[in-house]
Amino acid sequence: MALARVARLPASAALPYTLRRDTAGAAAREGALAAFRGAHRTTTVAKVLATASRVATRKRPVAALNGVAASDWFCFDAKDDATEKWYPQGLSCGSDAGLSSPSAFAVSWYWKPDPTAEPERGIRVSFLNVATLRYAHVLLVEPDADGNPTPINVHAGGLVWYKDLLYVPDTTGGLRIFDLRDLSEGGLFGYSFMLPQSDMWHCDPALGARFSFASLDRSADPVLLVSGEYLTSGTGRVVRWALAADGTLAADADGTAVPVDAYNSPGQKIQGAVSYKGRWYFSQSGGTGANDRLLTALPGQVVQERKYPKGPEDLTVWRGKNTVWTVAEKPRGRVIFGVPL
Repeated sequence: MALARVARLPASAALPYTLRRDTAGAAAREGALAAFRGAHRTTTVAKVLATASRVATRKRPVAALNGVAASDWFCFDAKDDATEKWYPQGLSCGSDAGLSSPSAFAVSWYWKPDPTAEPERGIRVSFLNVATLRYAHVLLVEPDADGNPTPINVHAGGLVWYKDLLYVPDTTGGLRIFDLRDLSEGGLFGYSFMLPQSDMWHCDPALGARFSFASLDRSADPVLLVSGEYLTSGTGRVVRWALAADGTLAADADGTAVPVDAYNSPGQKIQGAVSYKGRWYFSQSGGTGANDRLLTALPGQVVQERKYPKGPEDLTVWRGKNTVWTVAEKPRGRVIFGVPL
């Protein structure tokens, strides 16, 4: 069997990932957002981080690491670590966002119970203050025509926090956008904070693109948003789009954003991918034994394997610490951890 490599694909491989802004629904969406804003008091991520009440622990002995030489790691509280109702998926950090003091993480979760058994709660994002080890959950919602918040039933397999925007992949739909300037107090199901969806970039579902995860390459100029597909067999694709100065996807006058390039994934069951200074990093699940894998390679070179905890998900780079981070999803083994690039 040939050794796995990461290679740039023809431009045609990226075309299914062409995204178009939802201009047709813009007027209705703005009306719904205006009604939502009028009914709720806004707040900021800084205030959420300053008042967060849940407590994480740092560098607590964790069996899930299972010999992985992590540079640093953070564990959720006992309730969030053990719950089988919410599963963490996406991960981004303050370094992505461009915070002046980038010691923060954002983690997306999806609600797993069957809605016939319990009401659908959709997706949420946890903001963790690394300095205080405090974190808070923010429920992501979509306002209806009257501005009432409703849950968003997607997998939220990735997360990008860039400037004032959160990008959340919608597996077969494209990218959902949340503007942190709309972050509000109060929410459904007893949540203290919620964040309404503000925009949507659609793909053509007939072309077969899958948005399984998302990350950010801040080493590139312009900055690149990365997404790709999880497949249980065969190798998927990872693609990258340029971002404009305001953090939105760079698009033409018709609101169309075409990826700048596409690469093959080095194997099946890729849960997350990020590029940084020309090198690719991939988290891969489904390994035999007690560990999964972190795969890394320069384009065209043979992929190197590193031992990783079970259940790794999305990836993010903390540039100031030269580390790549993921979150492990499995109950009683949930940890945000970083390893050297």
